[in-house]
Amino acid sequence: MVRMLALAALALAIQSGIASGAENRGCLHYNDLNGITKADGQTLIAKVKGGGRYKIIVDARCRYLEWPQDYFVTRNMSPWECVHAGDALELNRGGNCFVQSVTPMEDPPAQ
Repeated sequence: MVRMLALAALALAIQSGIASGAENRGCLHYNDLNGITKADGQTLIAKVKGGGRYKIIVDARCRYLEWPQDYFVTRNMSPWECVHAGDALELNRGGNCFVQSVTPMEDPPAQ
């Protein structure tokens, strides 16, 4: 009986670990940002520490799209917060970019 409970607990722990790994891939943590580049008129590509990229769609009035040499400053309650639709990414020189969506990008196939 004890062995059955231990196996059941182990199975639940493995399932929750797999689920949380999938959730973490869907969440771009501010703390994990390792650079943002302009892709086009409304798209930014965020690089993540340790590998991985996210596509961030912003409003068309985002000043970063005009001055990509500027950089973002973040003011959040915790560095582990996720970038979400509706967030304002604040620029150092003033102005905000309002996030419309954040989507994990597939890694390019190995050549």
